[in-house]
Amino acid sequence: MLVTDLIHSCSNDKVAQAATFCIGGAFAERVRAAARENGVSEGRFVAVIMRDFALRADDRTRAELAREVSGCDQPILHGLRHVVEAALEDGALFSEQGEESTPVFRRGGLSCEAIARLGQARVSAF
Repeated sequence: MLVTDLIHSCSNDKVAQAATFCIGGAFAERVRAAARENGVSEGRFVAVIMRDFALRADDRTRAELAREVSGCDQPILHGLRHVVEAALEDGALFSEQGEESTPVFRRGGLSCEAIARLGQARVSAF
């Protein structure tokens, strides 16, 4: 249930932005830098990662996350940090290549759907 709540809550840009702000510190700085590099808000960047996690995480991965956050004082924030840090470590950074400025994943990590959503977010930001 906690993982479902985490996904539903933090798939919203505004909630994801507020949660990132609440966590703060080096984590928020990493998110801010990655979001800036991709031309989207911190909230949008985190929400895309959470939506991608919702699409790609199998039952085992969700169960591992549930065990990770169970008993925490702030399970939603702890779970968000866990998912986003894993995505950042896997390479959740994009670069523009090609004539169409399509975001291209540098080292793997997000699904094609997440890359497309991030690209749409970049376009709608302008």
